[in-house]
Amino acid sequence: MARHVDCRRASRMAILTTVKPQRGCILVVEDRDDVRQGLAQLLEFNGFMVEEARDGSAALAHLEREGAETALVVLDLTLPGALSGRDVRGRMLANPLHADIPTIIVTASDIDAPGRAGLCPTAWLEKPFRFDQLLELVKHFVVPELSPPGQPADWPEDLGLKA
Repeated sequence: MARHVDCRRASRMAILTTVKPQRGCILVVEDRDDVRQGLAQLLEFNGFMVEEARDGSAALAHLEREGAETALVVLDLTLPGALSGRDVRGRMLANPLHADIPTIIVTASDIDAPGRAGLCPTAWLEKPFRFDQLLELVKHFVVPELSPPGQPADWPEDLGLKA
């Protein structure tokens, strides 16, 4: 039986223009090692703390251990094993401790508007995407812990620049 999800109730959807970036780690959930490791390295290079999960089970285990420290989830919908990205997102929304963690869904899957709405994403990126597109979104939700090379240590949180 299909269950209707009211995103306004299940999760406070962050609006890009009003959300205040938070400190914490970014959980990158992606099954392809090259993509996951590449995204993690680029995010770390830009000063963010990153944790990685290659499947749904690892993602949920991380959230159970470190959910309070997770400021953002970057979630691929197509994952190997028993838990897809949809399943991970559904369990996040069902858990009051995880429902409000901003989530950027990245996928190559063709999903219609009602399907997207049911996932209650904070943001959506279609694969393939450029890293600067992801970085621009990430900066809305997470404060870098370290300054990227070439930036002063006290660089402002919002530079107003397009990455």
